Amino acid sequence: MAKAYDRIEWEYLRRIMLQLGFHEFFVNLIMMRCVTSVSFSVKINELLSEVFKPTRGIRQDDPISPYLFLLCSKGLSCLLKSVGLVHISRGVRVGIHSPWILHLLFVDDCMVFSEASQEGATCFSDCWRS
Repeated sequence: MAKAYDRIEWEYLRRIMLQLGFHEFFVNLIMMRCVTSVSFSVKINELLSEVFKPTRGIRQDDPISPYLFLLCSKGLSCLLKSVGLVHISRGVRVGIHSPWILHLLFVDDCMVFSEASQEGATCFSDCWRS
């Protein structure tokens, strides 16, 4: 889970919240108070370096961090749904009357169900890099 939290781009998180309909004032408040307020300093040979600010990652000790991570997962899920209908096969289903399952997300794991084809693999790898 630490790796997933460390890799979230701040601009992506901001755009996801705006896209999901959160008010811009609320998004700016969350970004200023909970996300971008972090800064680091490294101690080397008893000397502290200059303070620097990261551009990605959310703090795991912040009570709102799990919710922010879920918003990022929602963004990935929406991307897979929109791209998956065109480029990835229907997925799998449990029974005849069950809905098709294209992907499952759990913590920082992602399972995508598709037929084995070069087109599907290329599409998924392109989406993942975006």
